[in-house]
Amino acid sequence: MQRGTVSRLLLAILILFFSAGSVFGAEVRPWYAARLEALGFYVFDQPFEQPNFNVASVDGKMKSRLSTKGNVTLLNFWATWCPPCKEEIPTIQRLHEIMKGEKFEIMAVDLGESPMSCKSFMEENKITSPVYVDPKNSIASIYASIGIPTTYILDKNGKFIAGFLGPFDYDNPEFVAIMKELARK
Repeated sequence: MQRGTVSRLLLAILILFFSAGSVFGAEVRPWYAARLEALGFYVFDQPFEQPNFNVASVDGKMKSRLSTKGNVTLLNFWATWCPPCKEEIPTIQRLHEIMKGEKFEIMAVDLGESPMSCKSFMEENKITSPVYVDPKNSIASIYASIGIPTTYILDKNGKFIAGFLGPFDYDNPEFVAIMKELARK
């Protein structure tokens, strides 16, 4: 065999070897997985559905989790008495402001508190991002059983793609860039 033929044959074998994952059915990770993991998020192996729930805004307007379909959603569970939650809420507010006009939505659910106490906290802290309340903690066991704050990222189909337990800086430039890319796809 000639040298050029051997080189082309080796190149073809290498290409086949490195693409074997997709050829033989190995998992291909989504583009955002490594980037979110680098920020500390747990990226679920496969996007999945969870039961729907309804919560009321601090003003009493009902909201369904499934109504967020069509938007990338930051689903955050928190409480006004929780120091790590209070630490991250201003960053969620800034993310809300940054993401205006994008296919993006925030659904922050306060667990176990009255609408009035939550509304008072929002006014004191100039929070204008959407906040909902679950005063009876009826959904905490499903979505935030390990603790709060607990946050999920939902894709435009309403499927859970990643999660984070604990406080996070949601106005982090890399996180914002990922949310914008998800919202625009």
